[in-house]
Amino acid sequence: MLAFSRRPKPPRVLIVRQTDLYELPVRRQAEALTGAGYQVEVLIMRRPTRPRRVTVNGVSVTSLPASLPKHSKAAYVIGYAWFFTLATTTLATRSLRRRYRVVQVNTMPDFLVFCAVFAKLTGSKVVAYMNEPSPELAETVYGSPRISRLMVRLEQAALRFADHAVTVTPQLRARYAERGADATRISVVLNGTDRSTLLAGWTPSAAPPPSDRFTVICHGTIEDRYGQDTIVDAAALARDRIPNLEVVFTGRGSYVPTVLVLAKRLGVDDITRFEGWVDSTRLNELLHNASVGIVAQKSSPYSNLVTTNKMLDYWLHGLPVIASRLDAVQAMCDDATLEYYEAGNAESLADALVRLADDPARVRELVGNADAAADRYGWSTQKGEYLAVYEALRAGDGERVVGRNASEEVSR
Repeated sequence: MLAFSRRPKPPRVLIVRQTDLYELPVRRQAEALTGAGYQVEVLIMRRPTRPRRVTVNGVSVTSLPASLPKHSKAAYVIGYAWFFTLATTTLATRSLRRRYRVVQVNTMPDFLVFCAVFAKLTGSKVVAYMNEPSPELAETVYGSPRISRLMVRLEQAALRFADHAVTVTPQLRARYAERGADATRISVVLNGTDRSTLLAGWTPSAAPPPSDRFTVICHGTIEDRYGQDTIVDAAALARDRIPNLEVVFTGRGSYVPTVLVLAKRLGVDDITRFEGWVDSTRLNELLHNASVGIVAQKSSPYSNLVTTNKMLDYWLHGLPVIASRLDAVQAMCDDATLEYYEAGNAESLADALVRLADDPARVRELVGNADAAADRYGWSTQKGEYLAVYEALRAGDGERVVGRNASEEVSR
């Protein structure tokens, strides 16, 4: 009688993220794990245009019936609590049927990590993917020490509860450790895309961009802390020195009306274009046709601890980048890779714009050095650091810093 051996089932991983979008960072992580032999499911919030369950490139995406209404603070808080409740009960039910090897919870909010409590009781490892410093963000947005102190307590409780944590800059890992977390249980994986992801399925349109325009672009969330108003101020100062200047914004946020009014008041609404939220095809087209990308974050307790995806997006489209001089960004890139200006200073930004408009050699230097930076800090490199966290957890060695990569080196 022949004996047949059963193939071992792939280890199961669940990623939880409180958003209604199947975001690109979550998608990168899920598909990296799938490619490494894990069976991956993602839990997110519902979206009317997406089925409740759908499979994307081998990843099962489940939408829970929750949303974040923004018409009032009370409704917003209730939305957070409701998703937490749904995620907790869903995890508990599924963990009883078949254990997850790892449950990864992508913050914010930090307390969402505790939705994995029943999964942990059944033997699952828990990874807290800490994308942003909640206490510093609360201090920047609300200016309330009381809220910030509460965020610190929640942050540290989440880090103690998790078997391992991943964060996005060495500076942020150091800050967590300053507040009491064990740095040996926190890995750094820089948050950036790569060419194959950003440009997948996209080709430039046949119509070439106007050759006489100097187009600067800033994409993403439009809020006070991201400095779109500084860009408008700088455009007003630079337009006479750059006659062909054009400014393009994409994205959405509560600061859009303020920036629109400012552009009109300063008389630059004729050279300022708001595209609103755009899909990836349109964004690639705009980036392809731009001359310069701007990362304009203002200096704050929050912004000095993080970097943004924008730089990678610009680099992968061959753009020189102007960036505000902030701690985490400076630790990552020197002046040969980024054209820096003083954060929040419109005159400094205007001077940077004029330098790049007048100096093709400087543009070539920035673009040439940025190509290497994009490879070093992009997902094609960072993916290995991310997967190393999972391999260490499988080997039972999750309580140490996993790997040593460029993201650690830049902090030295």
